[in-house]
Amino acid sequence: MEPKSLNKWWTQQPDELKQAFTLFPDERWEEAGLSLKIDVRNYCCLKKDRLLPEEKDRSMLIEIVCELADMELCRTNKKTLDEMCNADGVFLEEYQDQFNQIYDRLERSILDYMNE
Repeated sequence: MEPKSLNKWWTQQPDELKQAFTLFPDERWEEAGLSLKIDVRNYCCLKKDRLLPEEKDRSMLIEIVCELADMELCRTNKKTLDEMCNADGVFLEEYQDQFNQIYDRLERSILDYMNE
């Protein structure tokens, strides 16, 4: 899918959907990577049309929320993911706690909207 058509799809979405993905005022949508944009669009469309099997629903949601939480963690701390991890690639404790809070908030927001 071309970025132009993804951006067009995003602009046509209701504000409530955009707010559910709370990291996504439109300028943050522009900053997101192509694969995240595709995942968000596919998830929303499949979920809306009730075409998403439960096991796939959960795995897609986890992938999207993880990436959104990573983006928000980097934005909030003004650091790269590498700077917030130890040599093994595991978050340092203070950042893991932040990530968990961001993740939980995002997941709740998306689920609340998508299950209305």
